Amino acid sequence: MKGILSMLLCGIMKPIRIQCILGTLLAPTRNAWRTCSRRWLHILDVHGLTFDGSGVINGQGQDWWANALLFERCDDLLISGLTHINGPGSHIYVVHSQNTTISNVKIYSPAGISHNTDGIDLTNSVGVNILDSVMSTEEHLLEIIKFLESLLSVGSIGEGRQTEFVEHVIVSNCIFNGADSAARIKTWPKDAVKVSNVTFSNIYGTCISENAVVLDCAKIGCDNITLNQINITSIDPSKPASAVCNNVHGKTTNIVSPSALLFERCDDLQISGLTHINGPRSYIYCS
Repeated sequence: MKGILSMLLCGIMKPIRIQCILGTLLAPTRNAWRTCSRRWLHILDVHGLTFDGSGVINGQGQDWWANALLFERCDDLLISGLTHINGPGSHIYVVHSQNTTISNVKIYSPAGISHNTDGIDLTNSVGVNILDSVMSTEEHLLEIIKFLESLLSVGSIGEGRQTEFVEHVIVSNCIFNGADSAARIKTWPKDAVKVSNVTFSNIYGTCISENAVVLDCAKIGCDNITLNQINITSIDPSKPASAVCNNVHGKTTNIVSPSALLFERCDDLQISGLTHINGPRSYIYCS
């Protein structure tokens, strides 16, 4: 089936609504589209946009490029109801936007079909809410790349030595099934990144790796990080889930699992309400 070639919608300053009610928007194959290597559907400078419906957006991710659906400088954006499958790099990318709500979306990228794909990527945006959605991807479900306020991975920031920050992020009431790491912060080892005021709360489910929680911050540290009501277990009973934290300042409360907690260079850390599970790796280690 022949797909829809790349499309740019830009410069609409009054609220509009785009509906994909039935059917499928199908991306072209990579060989059929060589003139634009970074995006498929690009919506630019459209404010007050509602993008909804019950249809399907198929990025044909076996032919990789960066972004299936890019919203750039789109304030007061609502994305709702759609199903996104086989994203080519990221299914939904929001950049330089304020007041974005993404709700009731379904994102699926089966392993081996869409390679190294993200569900939702966010960059340079303020006031983002992601609600009541289901995501299954090969890479990150949600990645915050830099400079974001008010937002499940805070990852890969600081790579280019820019002064960047991520703050006021709340990840709550989430269920993970077979995740690599359920809660993750990763900053590059340079002093240009600041992550602060991040809360992971009411996080449940299973992980496939031993490190259910990874908070890996550079020397500048991550401040006011809170882990509350965390219960992530390993799908392999012989390998209990653990947590690894580097250069983290904050608190943990009501942690059921992981029961193995490793803290390195973590000042002013408060631990309370921890339920230990018997096993060979049930410990708390601080250095």
